[in-house]
Amino acid sequence: EEYHPHCQYGIVDTPGRWDHFATTLMAHVANDDGVNGTVVVAPGDMLFPFNRYASDPVTFKIKKGKITAIDGGVDAVLIKDYMESFDDERGYAISHIGWGLNERARWSSLATDFYRSIGVESRAYYGNVLFSTGPNTELGGTNDTSCQIDIQMRNCSMYLDDETVLVDGEFVIDDLKAPRTAFAPPSFARA
Repeated sequence: EEYHPHCQYGIVDTPGRWDHFATTLMAHVANDDGVNGTVVVAPGDMLFPFNRYASDPVTFKIKKGKITAIDGGVDAVLIKDYMESFDDERGYAISHIGWGLNERARWSSLATDFYRSIGVESRAYYGNVLFSTGPNTELGGTNDTSCQIDIQMRNCSMYLDDETVLVDGEFVIDDLKAPRTAFAPPSFARA
């Protein structure tokens, strides 16, 4: 209701449009107080700005658009310490949630090709769910905090306003389905 979806496809083709090469993803800025629930990061999901794969589960509790608790092992401690270092409560806001659409992007790129793709490929690989905290000004919001975390999650099921978008990392909406390549990301069951 407050914001509109944002699509990135790697080029700026109209005045005032923000994008960067070679991102291919769809995101929606959350209503400022409209996200409630639990997000569980699984081992192998990606943690930015740390530029690494999660090594253990992390659980985020969210109420009225703000993270209220972060639980887990070393990764949870790392995330909490990072967020606390900004001394800015706005960093705990849910920024945007989306999904990757680039069927040629690789989940493994963070480990094998990070400097060439600067993390963009990791953020855009086909079927991932992007969970982002902090700033939302580039997507039409008013939160300009410097504290941002992007998490790319694999093999998720996702619903947008009660419409199923992804089931176990596979799109169920025909317009979002892309031909799978021989190099599809490995499938690991989520806990």
